Amino acid sequence: MNYTHEGTLDEVRRSSCCVVLRLFFPLLVMLPVPLAAQTVRDAPYIPANDSVVLQLVPPQTDPRVRQFDQLRSDFSAHPQDAAKAVLLATAYVDYGRSTGDARYLGRAMAVIQPFLASPTPPVPVLLIHATIQQSRHFFQASRDELTQILKRDPGNVQALLTLATVAMVQGDHALANRLCVDLTNNAGNFMGMICSASLRSLSGQGAQANALFSYVEDPGPKAPPAIAAWIEGLMADNAARMGLVDQADTHFKKALQLTPGDNFLLADYGEFLIDHGRAKEAIDLVGGDTQSDTSFLVLVTAEKALGLPKAKTDITEMDARFRSMDQRGDHVFMREEASYLLHVEHDPKIALDLATQNWQVQRAPKDVRVYLEAALATNDPAAAKPALDFIDSTHLRDVTIDPLVAQLKAAQPDRSALSVPASPSRSFARGSDR
Repeated sequence: MNYTHEGTLDEVRRSSCCVVLRLFFPLLVMLPVPLAAQTVRDAPYIPANDSVVLQLVPPQTDPRVRQFDQLRSDFSAHPQDAAKAVLLATAYVDYGRSTGDARYLGRAMAVIQPFLASPTPPVPVLLIHATIQQSRHFFQASRDELTQILKRDPGNVQALLTLATVAMVQGDHALANRLCVDLTNNAGNFMGMICSASLRSLSGQGAQANALFSYVEDPGPKAPPAIAAWIEGLMADNAARMGLVDQADTHFKKALQLTPGDNFLLADYGEFLIDHGRAKEAIDLVGGDTQSDTSFLVLVTAEKALGLPKAKTDITEMDARFRSMDQRGDHVFMREEASYLLHVEHDPKIALDLATQNWQVQRAPKDVRVYLEAALATNDPAAAKPALDFIDSTHLRDVTIDPLVAQLKAAQPDRSALSVPASPSRSFARGSDR
């Protein structure tokens, strides 16, 4: 299926096409948007010599970086123009998401902040603000803002798409289903299929999801490479959940060919490689991207799995990065830290505490997985009840999760007396594309 509606393509791109429906990012959506690496130190750090690299700056050879200059110049010449502010903020957000450099989220916020002070901010300003909130994992704040946007503009495609994403990340499949229908009605079958396929992938209907994805795998020659990469990434995640390892591997590689160096794809593929005993390949994949916290976490996990001597030094650095997030009040990557504590630091009790806190915020498959793994590691199957009930109600199926469910249910034979009745499988409402 070719998708040639250029205006809608632009809306999709601005809603961060490589992340918006990645369930990750998610991992979670997916990691979801990592913070720039910062190390906590007791005293100011003074480099030993001029050759020490403190921070890598974006290269001027990158066309996105060159574009910043023009957009900044346009906005500086028209500081009251909200449309120009949104263009600049969007460029910052897209770059920050692609590279994992969260400083650009801060720059985007600074650009739109004056317009947010208005009693009635323009809808495009609210949209980019909601996208930033989503990127920072402030899902409820993003959801509230998107809901308000849709009251003002019910057919806003970007708001519908981003809210559908947030609903899926939070495990609200009923809302996500309604939004998929609205997307079909307002943006056509292309977006409706992607939304519906993503939801079915989370609802134990992987084969149906794959069939829908196959209709949109080729978005047409007018689509930016990021659109095709986004779809390939979604197909990779779905294939991985189904245990179709070769298919998932192929889709990941296609996605990275289309958008080399994409921060989220690198982390997602790196985790997949580690899962399948290919830690050396994971190191080769992310080794040149260690400023990104997500890529560095993949690197550390792979080094630990292989027992490499370098792991000790890098674990110390990863610990410092997590402490830095805590000090800044940015402790929003609890799932990732829970997984790190469980698999690298081998501290299952604190990992379970973090996984439980994280469950109140997001419920993507990777959130489910680390919650169940931590409950098993602490020999506390009862702690996993919320996740097990969620799996019963959504019918989530994932080859990395299914064995954990079986182990927990075997360890808690009287669970039927504790769990809530499973909800019936929700079919897509009339009007959704099948």
